[in-house]
Amino acid sequence: MKAFYIAPSVVLFLFISVTMIYPQTVHTTLEEMYGRNGFTIMKNNSVEKIMDGSWTQGVDMPYPRYYSGSVMYARNDTLWLYVFGGDTTGGGVATKTCLRYNVNTDTWEYIAPLPVPMRVNAATKLGDKLYTMGGFSAPFPSPALTDFYEYDVNTNTWSQMPDLPVPLFFHGAEGFEDSLIYIMGGIVYTPSRTEEWSDKTFLFNWNNQSFRPATILPIPIASFAHSKYQNSFIINSGLKSETELSNSTFKGDIDLGNRQNINWTQRTNHPLSLYASYSAPFPNGEIYSAGGSNTPDLTPVDYVFEYDLNIDVYNSADPLPVAGMAYSAGVINIIHSQNDYNDLEIVTIVIAGGIILGPAITNQTWIFTDTVEVSGLNEIINIIPSSYSLSQNYPNPFNPSTTIQFSIPEQSFVKLEIYNALGEKVSTLVSEELGAGNYKYEWNAENLTSGIYFYRIETPGYSESKKMILIK
Repeated sequence: MKAFYIAPSVVLFLFISVTMIYPQTVHTTLEEMYGRNGFTIMKNNSVEKIMDGSWTQGVDMPYPRYYSGSVMYARNDTLWLYVFGGDTTGGGVATKTCLRYNVNTDTWEYIAPLPVPMRVNAATKLGDKLYTMGGFSAPFPSPALTDFYEYDVNTNTWSQMPDLPVPLFFHGAEGFEDSLIYIMGGIVYTPSRTEEWSDKTFLFNWNNQSFRPATILPIPIASFAHSKYQNSFIINSGLKSETELSNSTFKGDIDLGNRQNINWTQRTNHPLSLYASYSAPFPNGEIYSAGGSNTPDLTPVDYVFEYDLNIDVYNSADPLPVAGMAYSAGVINIIHSQNDYNDLEIVTIVIAGGIILGPAITNQTWIFTDTVEVSGLNEIINIIPSSYSLSQNYPNPFNPSTTIQFSIPEQSFVKLEIYNALGEKVSTLVSEELGAGNYKYEWNAENLTSGIYFYRIETPGYSESKKMILIK
């Protein structure tokens, strides 16, 4: 990836500096459950550099912690990493405390605590609401949680949601569009102390506050790296059992006609078998995976790999400044206009806390900046429009790609969707909170038949539709 410039609201890869360590008492959840003693520690290893950019150390977290739920959130040009719960003792004890890190000001602050202590909980977001669910509230052998909570960033308050269908930990969660949350995999641990490695996917619909089953994962898997790119999920690595790691990579395409259906396909294996690692989507179909442990115990590594979805290939990327696993992390992509044909995308990844070599829990913060040139994506032009508008797509007729532009004069939750002549939704281009500005999105209809299509924009204060024609 090429660095073109560094903007004030640049991309960051946050990691954490050691102010307190617990070299003998740091437990992985597996060590608690299965009684292993002693750890194999791997030395830092350098790898071939693919990414351009540089690392900068940020301010430390207030206190070391690991196995927290975490999610990134942006409003206009301000970026935050939210951290929910985790273990600050190194001994398998959950906490209620929550924090957020302001990327722009390089500051941490405490926010409203969780209703109950949580660790190894998952987290995701929908609009201005953040969510966390599952994990443990007390040391093993207490059962896993079914608790599910919603955090409102505007009011700094928590609300209880319907319980998860099963008590889960080491699971993954991804928000989709404006009202759906997919909760995938993990380990089911019940009050009767029965344990099941799960391949299930639960789909939560915020509108009717209910769960329904979605397509199962290809294999039972826990503590895996996961990310969402456009309408697909990408998962890699993870735990297959208490003694066996996975290096599999799977891509799951969401059926936009029936969002319960996910078409999972196996892709090229990850170069390492890992768990407790993190992955983040970059522009142009690139997925980055960072850190993790390459044994079922605490063996943090500093490796970073770039996976190219388009050609199904992994490459080595710049390593982390320190080897780490089980950290809090989040990603945000911001688009800046370059010219009529290309945009510059600033990717911000924040990684906080976790376990480093020792093993020790840490509170270091590191910042990585990268700028990527992309084509035909979400252009934000830095002129604030005076009114809402939706432009006619161009070219029109088109084959197979066309560009859709719109303007919003204030921060709004925006949906931009495509429908066929029968009124069936065929694509969702936007479903997120956007700041005031002028936007440009490219739509590719390569897999659709010739005919008339409609695109529709909806915000709380404005809606409009326009017709376009696909000719092949």
